[in-house]
Amino acid sequence: MAKEKKDNTYIIIVAVCAFLAIGLVTILKSRETEHLNYSKDTKSVQQEAELFEGIKKYSNDFK
Repeated sequence: MAKEKKDNTYIIIVAVCAFLAIGLVTILKSRETEHLNYSKDTKSVQQEAELFEGIKKYSNDFK
């Protein structure tokens, strides 16, 4: 009886972990697809300049 209960617990744990792994991979894949859709190339130099206009440069150069 104890052996049967241990086997069932093991199967349940493996099933839950597999379900979580499949769910997380699905979520990561959808986020990757969303990210790739947003990161399309800019069409002109002007658009790229506007995009990077507000970025501050943090460098360790003290001149």
